[in-house]
Amino acid sequence: MHLALYRKWRPKIFEEIVGQEHIVRTLQNSIKLGRITHAYLFAGPRGTGKTTVARLLAKSLNCLEGPTITPCLKCSSCIEVAEGNSLDVIEIDAASNRGIDEIRDIREKARLLPVRDRYKVYIIDEVHMLTTEAFNALLKILEEPPEHVVFVLATTEPQRIPLTILSRCQRFDFRRLSREEIIKQLEKIAREEGGNITGDALKLIAIQSQGSMRDAISLLEQLLVYSSQEITEDLARQLLGLPTYEFVYDFAKSLANYNLDEGWRLIQQVFQLGKNPQQFVRELLQHFRNLILLKVEPRLSHFLSLTQEEYEEILEETKLFSVKRLQEVINVLLDLENRLRDLTNAPLLMEMSLLPLFITPEEKKVQEIKVEEAPKEEEKVKSEAISSMPISLDNIKERWSQVLERVKKRKVSLEAILREARVLEISDDGRLVLGFPKNFTFLKERVEELPNRQLIEEEIKKIFNISLPLRFIIIEEEIPLIEDEKVDIDPKDIENIFNGKIIKEGEK
Repeated sequence: MHLALYRKWRPKIFEEIVGQEHIVRTLQNSIKLGRITHAYLFAGPRGTGKTTVARLLAKSLNCLEGPTITPCLKCSSCIEVAEGNSLDVIEIDAASNRGIDEIRDIREKARLLPVRDRYKVYIIDEVHMLTTEAFNALLKILEEPPEHVVFVLATTEPQRIPLTILSRCQRFDFRRLSREEIIKQLEKIAREEGGNITGDALKLIAIQSQGSMRDAISLLEQLLVYSSQEITEDLARQLLGLPTYEFVYDFAKSLANYNLDEGWRLIQQVFQLGKNPQQFVRELLQHFRNLILLKVEPRLSHFLSLTQEEYEEILEETKLFSVKRLQEVINVLLDLENRLRDLTNAPLLMEMSLLPLFITPEEKKVQEIKVEEAPKEEEKVKSEAISSMPISLDNIKERWSQVLERVKKRKVSLEAILREARVLEISDDGRLVLGFPKNFTFLKERVEELPNRQLIEEEIKKIFNISLPLRFIIIEEEIPLIEDEKVDIDPKDIENIFNGKIIKEGEK
């Protein structure tokens, strides 16, 4: 049976690890000095070598000639670890074995001595998937581990691991591989496998892999099995379902010109040509990243892996965008890429996210004004209706005591506040203006609270049979009470009026 290239080219010794020199050197030194810790945490993106390094560590610890930094690869232990059937190197996928029972089983078996080798090594992949109870069970054995046990926990999401677990592990952070590192390794693999592929095609693979060596090798194999003929960048794009550079450039140019028709056509073409929508968005992100970097500082071009022709085209394109506009587009694309992980509604998501970018700011303002015009017209009609109603300020003053009585039945404290207000006028926009003396500003603030305002407006509507919005203002002079009555107010009402607290109630 054919062995996938990413498995065939998996590093067999530490020296073959690409891009993680800081981790390799630390582990080699710890083996040399005999300072092996009982638990390691390997954290980093997918395809960066976490599981591979864990297996190499197991080989080094259990090799017949070890512990050694150069396992022989010939003894039974090395061969079994490489084939994945060692009795003393146990690999567990925490995504499918995430419960407390599985971890309890590990805890019980870990206390037993190794079947043959020096160490019993547990490699737990995607450890962040364990349940809280399972982590608690794992914590127990990490606190008091047997001398013959080494745990290697691998994860892509270290932030989801409890601090109690993290504090008992020696942590190593695996970084994404650079394009240069990936291209160099791909060149070596293509050469050994007899593939004929251009440097531009390899660069395209390195960009698409996003720092993952495993993804890069898988993409390379997909291209190599197509044909023995030379694989160019254009052919690679076609085989991998990626948009051409010209396609991305045309899309960006239509965005710059707010060409909605062209934008719609290109979005539909993504699906008609069988392009991967998420890959297309990633290509756009890469393009607009280059645009904004060159817009800010053209001297950054040597960091962008661009040909002279691409550099000149993008530099010319930067003149069509402002930095703010580029930031807006990139923010939309970042959100869209995340949402496109579920491709069920890809066409709808693409259209709803990208098409608004083709609308000019002036058109957006016109649309906003049109949306707002309807309520404004409605308010105008309402105002005219109010002004034409047979109600006057004198009528309101005459019946104001009825408003106070109705408010009192619902909320005594609010009625007490409202007694300090004076009915002043009905404004041009149809609002009833009430004034508070300048030394009662705090009462105005209380009555302006939405629940209080709504209560008063409801009672006014019941009495006068019209909706009469309120406006509260501060007046300079002291205004006498509307009705000079002595009001017996309960202490609880005073407490509500002033938002205070009764410390000691007086004797009655």
